[in-house]
Amino acid sequence: MSRNMLLILGIFYISFTTLIGQDFQVSSVDSLKEAGDLRGAIDAGQKQFRNNPNDMNNAYNLACNFSISRQVDSAFHYLKWALDGDTSVRVLTDPDLFFISKDERWKEIEDMQVEKVEAKFGEYPNLELSKELWSMSMKDQAYYYHIQLADKQIDRFSPINRALWDLKSKLNEENLARLEAIIAEHGWPKISEVKGSAAQAAFLIVQHSGLKVQEKYLPIMTEAANNGEANWSSLALLIDRVRMRNDEKQLYGSQVRRNPNTGAFEPFPIEDESNVDIRRKEVGLGPLADYLGYWDIEYTVPKK
Repeated sequence: MSRNMLLILGIFYISFTTLIGQDFQVSSVDSLKEAGDLRGAIDAGQKQFRNNPNDMNNAYNLACNFSISRQVDSAFHYLKWALDGDTSVRVLTDPDLFFISKDERWKEIEDMQVEKVEAKFGEYPNLELSKELWSMSMKDQAYYYHIQLADKQIDRFSPINRALWDLKSKLNEENLARLEAIIAEHGWPKISEVKGSAAQAAFLIVQHSGLKVQEKYLPIMTEAANNGEANWSSLALLIDRVRMRNDEKQLYGSQVRRNPNTGAFEPFPIEDESNVDIRRKEVGLGPLADYLGYWDIEYTVPKK
């Protein structure tokens, strides 16, 4: 995702693929995908699959690329292959697979993964709510790949780019309406009830909402985090986002902006900056210099 887009979202889009084995070929596939050449990425991935069908990461990437290309049968073929031995729910939140998640075969994938995960890690106390939140997380992240390409290849002010953002706004509104109904019925989705990956969906949806929504749910999420029912590292991002939107200094340094004079990236002003890494450590975040390195920002915490 482009850096400009990350500024808007305030949270990184996290790829679920891991580059292991045959690094050059995998990198070539990724480069083709990032350039928008899905056909080339699929051809390269299939060539690699013929050479090494046991590379499950490559098979998973093939499934994702076929999904984005709306080649549903091929996507399911490689996905089932890739999930052999996988005991995680990453597939149930991956936005690349949003485009096949409404197919009737998706339930088989969902049931298969839940069965394996529960056998290894224990049952989900509220499985149906977890499933719905996984789906909402996938929906929250869907289409950012398309927006990234439009931003790079066309123009972020073009009608095509605007249409994609209109679509995203519609999906976000649907997610928010459903989340508010869930909170009204169940309260904030607790880690002890839905587990971490599902609870994270609630944060994502609020993080991508307007300021009034964020201010409404900030105290509720804070209470949940204080009780160990939400991640403090996620809450820290929301706190910074709300403070920034209110033109207040942030606390954890998570929000980055462009300097209007130099055009370079820099952190939004930070309260009590000399102690920022202490605060970050308290909520499970690494040093600010490491985080800002992603933006090619050379940063040193000022001395007290």
